Amino acid sequence: MKKNGLSIDDALWESLRGCQKDGIATAFRYVRRELNEEKNACLISLPTGAGKSGVISVVSQKAQQEKVLILCHRKAIRDQLFSEVSGKFFRDRVDNLTMRFKPVFDDIENISSKGIYVSTFQKLQSIGPEKFTEIKNEIDLVIIDEGHAEPSPVWSGLVREIESHKIVITATPYRNDLFQFDISSKDSFIYSFDKALEDEVLKEPIFESIQSQDINGCIRRFLNDYPDTKCIVKCDKFSDVEAYYYLLNQDFNILAIHEQYSGDERENVRSTVPNKLCDSNYEVLIHQRKLDEGVDIPQAKLMVLTYPVRSGRELVQTIGRVVRVFGDVEPKVIEIGHNSNEKMWRNYRRFDSSLSNPKEVQKFLHSLDAGKLIETYMEAFPNASYFGNSFLSKFNLNNFEPEHSLVIPRASVCFLRSKEDFSIELLSDIIYWRCNKAGELAKRFPTPSGMHIVVSIAFNRSKFLKDQLFFEPSFEVTLFKLLSDGVVAVFDSRGRRFNNDKELKLGSVIPQEKLIKVWSLGEKATTKEASSKAISTTRKRPESMAFKGRDLDQISNQQTNSSYRLSTAKLDIYNELNNKSGSYYIGVDSGRISDQKESSFSLNELVDWLEAMDEVISGSSSINSSIIDSFAKPVPVNIELNIESVIFDFSDFASPIDVTIGDNVYQLDNDFIFKKYGNGFLLFPDIVDSHVLIELSDEEPYLVLRSEHQLCYVSAEGEQSNFIDLMTDNLHKVLLEGGVGYSQGNFYQATLPVANGFDLSNSNMANVVVGLPELSKQGLNEKGIDNGVYQVVNQEFSSDSVFYLLDKLKANSLADPTRTQLGPFDSYIPNADIVLNTDMGTEPADFILSSQNKLVYVHIKCGSTTAPRSSAGALAEVGSQAIKNIEMLISNHELLRPGNWGRLSAPWPNVGAEQEMYERIRMCDGQRFEADNQQAREAKLEHVWGIIAKRRQSNLVKKEIWVVAANSFSLRHFKGQLNMGENANSESLQAYQLLSSWISTTNANDIDLKVFVSE
Repeated sequence: MKKNGLSIDDALWESLRGCQKDGIATAFRYVRRELNEEKNACLISLPTGAGKSGVISVVSQKAQQEKVLILCHRKAIRDQLFSEVSGKFFRDRVDNLTMRFKPVFDDIENISSKGIYVSTFQKLQSIGPEKFTEIKNEIDLVIIDEGHAEPSPVWSGLVREIESHKIVITATPYRNDLFQFDISSKDSFIYSFDKALEDEVLKEPIFESIQSQDINGCIRRFLNDYPDTKCIVKCDKFSDVEAYYYLLNQDFNILAIHEQYSGDERENVRSTVPNKLCDSNYEVLIHQRKLDEGVDIPQAKLMVLTYPVRSGRELVQTIGRVVRVFGDVEPKVIEIGHNSNEKMWRNYRRFDSSLSNPKEVQKFLHSLDAGKLIETYMEAFPNASYFGNSFLSKFNLNNFEPEHSLVIPRASVCFLRSKEDFSIELLSDIIYWRCNKAGELAKRFPTPSGMHIVVSIAFNRSKFLKDQLFFEPSFEVTLFKLLSDGVVAVFDSRGRRFNNDKELKLGSVIPQEKLIKVWSLGEKATTKEASSKAISTTRKRPESMAFKGRDLDQISNQQTNSSYRLSTAKLDIYNELNNKSGSYYIGVDSGRISDQKESSFSLNELVDWLEAMDEVISGSSSINSSIIDSFAKPVPVNIELNIESVIFDFSDFASPIDVTIGDNVYQLDNDFIFKKYGNGFLLFPDIVDSHVLIELSDEEPYLVLRSEHQLCYVSAEGEQSNFIDLMTDNLHKVLLEGGVGYSQGNFYQATLPVANGFDLSNSNMANVVVGLPELSKQGLNEKGIDNGVYQVVNQEFSSDSVFYLLDKLKANSLADPTRTQLGPFDSYIPNADIVLNTDMGTEPADFILSSQNKLVYVHIKCGSTTAPRSSAGALAEVGSQAIKNIEMLISNHELLRPGNWGRLSAPWPNVGAEQEMYERIRMCDGQRFEADNQQAREAKLEHVWGIIAKRRQSNLVKKEIWVVAANSFSLRHFKGQLNMGENANSESLQAYQLLSSWISTTNANDIDLKVFVSE
């Protein structure tokens, strides 16, 4: 049989659905024709479940083009398409099919052979320019499986550069996505969900909203009504996966899938999707974005959405898992506590229904030509109109003269550094084409003053309509001017940032010391407003601080700013008569200077303003401002400075990281890693080949990590990757001598509160750092380990352990306990009624303590010296662990449980240990607890955790984090060092910084911090 000139097997053709046949026929018709001048693409739209993979398989194998490139957005989809195109799709439909298959490859590094190449957008983006040029010249046909990923302009830009036939396959034909692919209205086919229902290809799902306590019964009823089906539970995060695992595990044969299950020994959890999941006996599948696409489970007819899905595209894909026809089963979608997903689905269905009529489809396809839409809109206006109190002529882009007609309401300009080979003309040209690719009508204007202008008319979706589409036209202006010293001034009406744009050859913003020279425009300047950002990560400290006042330089206590960098400022300047002569806004991050006093600049006036600013920022004025000086300073790197310590943050990783060095594999904790630096550092103690060096450079990126040996790890994509690159990405902070710190790509000079000496005893920190004599003792260790064995004496902790000192609080169960019986911590949590040992595994803390009005998570570390000093290293690991687990102390999620929940009803330290402590519940409800059997122990644990959860959620219960550092940190030494000011030991100063950041984080979450150390 021949279709549009291409031969196809009769049996194969008859096995296809009608929508697949129409899509394939459209594609065949398109690929037989020569490309037009615009090199338009063909659009094939089929809803999820209607057979997109089949269309891709047939078109790629039967098209006349000899080299075909299939692109998708995820590795899992690539693997599925590779299998289908290689022959699986054809074998599943026709037995003994005699057909010559093109060879299929999954490597685009070598495209010398004729055949089909299946790859991802990410891979195409990562190859070098020479290889990409080869692909552009060799590929005859590109098939884009747009899937349900949010569109990337970079990806579409790469595809547009390939001058061959292009077919876009999608299930969501959204206008703003398709602008990027130059869709042809002549060669496109759209098959709606409505039509799929009519053809009985898909089924409309039934929605139901229930409460979480009803989920077990609801799922069971559905599975009983349809015995051969499965249920999918979609979760938003790992803690939800765990919560629903425990909720459903007793009643169903379940499988939970998440990356964080790597290494988990439970039989019904996996870190990856198992093969042939559709043939398994699992009734309920729980996941987080593991089963949305690339997995075929025909029996899945019940979908539980545990949260409002944020993307309409993702929701369509998710529900597409259950709407395929499967016998007489009516697909169902359950929502927990809301119906927002149903509302979003209805919006999609209204959009889809609008494409069910052939005339509406043609109208939609014609609307993809944005230029024609805009021109038609402009032509509708009369040549002249009376508006306000004057007559205005109709705007005509072709006749527009910026020198006469352009007005800039406010001079708000970013100043950026240019890179080598920068060209202002090339910059203007690239911006012009970016506007065109976005569907805008654009034109560029060079001027005699050196100002380059790109103006465009854009159609933007109204922000005030929730479920309807209305385009709002906007007139946009972008101005560029090259100033002294390679600085480029940029005005953009949309406020876009162009710094570090490699294509535009633009680098970083000009440094802070140049921006603040605006202060020198008057005889004096007064800072009215300032905002700042933390100089390290913001997960564990406030994101920013903001100040407003008559004169911020008069604020007396500014040392809290030393851990922050200046972000924005507003100032007034005054002339010699003390009259206000100007007002400016400074944006350090964006390199922006905005005139807050003058307005309505003509083009010539803006040029004059830029030349005045150019003279200021390139001048030699020095600025003195106490408020500005109080913040950490960005400074040029001094390659002569010595690095003192380095901290990496791997706490976001789900599990420890296996690092391969040579033939050996070492495990690195997924935690904060603190390393002293002296001619490098060893990533792993005593492993010489793990030596890492840090090189400083006076050019970006300023700081480079190197190793003489190859360090590798397996990435989330399953590929062997360079671990030095991962370390660079997760570099938290580098401390150098002279108070210089590196964070977030910049070096800063911090002015510490201890610069002139610091009296710890009379500061707020005195309530945080507490010295206890009991924490300095020969032979004391953290958990009571002797010769590698955890000591358990008569079901008590070893008296030589810090655990023993905390555990003494259980003496509150006695009728009239003495202070000696209660131990040294009693005065800090009087009348404790819960003592729970949560040590081992993915622990929330070593101990959880509680009273009626206080909940405490305790983290413990013990050193080996009875004469400790006060180094940051003694606190960094245990304190970082405490701050990292802050969610377990403040979350209002009633189902939240610790990652080591299964251990808490088992003996300590673990099952099978040489010595076991049977009860981790050391005290509950003010009473000692000893279980008669395992069932009673588990029931009691549920009771205890219920109390903890309620107190965690209660505003009346005070929350505290305790860090206990025994035999490792001396309060007396710390006080003495801080009193010495700048002459203090650098490690003690680092300890102060570390403690200050933790205090800031805990206070921001309304948590008190206590750090118990040796006296």
